[in-house]
Amino acid sequence: MTERTLVLIKPDGVQRLLVGRILARFEERGLRMVGLKLASVDREFAERHYAVHRERPFFEGLVTFITSSPVVALVLEGPNAIAVVRAMVGATRPHEAAPGTIRGDLALDTGQNLVHASDGPETADFELGLWFAPGELFDYPRDADRWILGPER
Repeated sequence: MTERTLVLIKPDGVQRLLVGRILARFEERGLRMVGLKLASVDREFAERHYAVHRERPFFEGLVTFITSSPVVALVLEGPNAIAVVRAMVGATRPHEAAPGTIRGDLALDTGQNLVHASDGPETADFELGLWFAPGELFDYPRDADRWILGPER
């Protein structure tokens, strides 16, 4: 099943100059990038993005962190994209993330875990609508798809 999912390369990923390395992992896997932008996040927007965590003790820290520096927002598309991206990102706590995952290879602290990825279809739909306006996502043919997905696609 082809899905779209949101990935944010958080302020620590931008500041540590890891954007290209992280993007490359998704492209190498075969996911198709259909949206990409550098964004500055204000408090109001951050609170909408993290609204599901509003009552959690770490909410204020999330908002402060995501507003501290630009982020890269991208939309990836592919078969089971949500699960594939979540597996590639690794566990939220980097010390629990498997080697070979983004967090397992590049992060040490839960507060600076480099990336956010939508955790399910409903979340992805909400986040995609929040981060990308109509007309900002692209549907285009990609020649590599026949080699990644097979000749039927």
